[in-house]
Amino acid sequence: MSITIGVDYHKKTSSYCVIDDAGNKIKRCKLPNQKDAVKNFLLSFDEPICLAMEATRSWSLYYDFIESYVNKFQLGHPKKMKALSESETKNDKHDSQVIAELSHMGYLPQAHVSSPLIRDIRDVVRYRGALVQQRRSIKNMVHSLVDRTVWLEDRPKSFKDIFCQRGIKWLESLNLAPKQKFILTDLLQSLENLNKTIKNIEGYITTFHDEFALMKHLKTVPGFRTGGINTIVVLSEISDINRFRKAKGFVRYAGFIPREHSSAGKISRGRLIKEANMHLRTAIIESTLAAIRIDKGLQAYYKSVKQRSGSSAAVIATARKLATAIYFVLKEQRPYLPHKFDVPPVAACHS
Repeated sequence: MSITIGVDYHKKTSSYCVIDDAGNKIKRCKLPNQKDAVKNFLLSFDEPICLAMEATRSWSLYYDFIESYVNKFQLGHPKKMKALSESETKNDKHDSQVIAELSHMGYLPQAHVSSPLIRDIRDVVRYRGALVQQRRSIKNMVHSLVDRTVWLEDRPKSFKDIFCQRGIKWLESLNLAPKQKFILTDLLQSLENLNKTIKNIEGYITTFHDEFALMKHLKTVPGFRTGGINTIVVLSEISDINRFRKAKGFVRYAGFIPREHSSAGKISRGRLIKEANMHLRTAIIESTLAAIRIDKGLQAYYKSVKQRSGSSAAVIATARKLATAIYFVLKEQRPYLPHKFDVPPVAACHS
């Protein structure tokens, strides 16, 4: 005899629905998100407890507290659950019951529960990624300002990147209208501060190498041999390679599978799927650009696809090949061997 508890978790309160082995609802309540209240509620049951909840922003805070009070924990994948639980009736009581019933029937689409260490590392890595996005946005604003205020013929031809050392000096020397000069000065100051912050964070991230037992295997893969930031990104986003039964599942998780709409024998494929780990996808694509330069096999593959489909499609196809290699290297815990892996048969991908 056991019970299943569905939790609709919110910031201040949570709704609970308890069902028995036969699927009958035996209790429903709303509790404040206070440690004593949650603890006393869970300890009030003598039966083994399976607790299920949807992955929310703060699910890990709740999970780390209740883990020792339940026998089994299931984390629902929010996007996949939405397709199963959509209803005209939408409230906390209904949602907790749906979660409990899906878990009881074995239909709850589950998300992976990473260890506290991996979650902490991933938070730092994603924080760095958010700052990199901010830096890219600031650079775009600088480009936009220059396009509005400086004729193309008046720009230096001795460098292409205006954010190199000489480029920054040129930007600082521009004779602009006072208001435009104010904007540019502030943008350059923000950029300088961000560069320092990102460099500091990246130095901190490199200290995480010893936390990953599979690091030595990943560093044999082209594009990851220097052990840079992307090695930490890939390992922290994967968390546990054994949660993927096949290479195709991992390649899909990384987002290198095209969208498909097939009907009546007609197959139509489009751009890459959106339901992917974008942090992982970005890291692998960035590493692919480096791998193409140092691995002759990947370079030849890239060139062959480029001739047929263009450079963008070639990068994605090569990244998919590299993702497959990463899967087998980590799964089998061995060095990178190009001739040992096969790419899952999927039609040409598009960026």
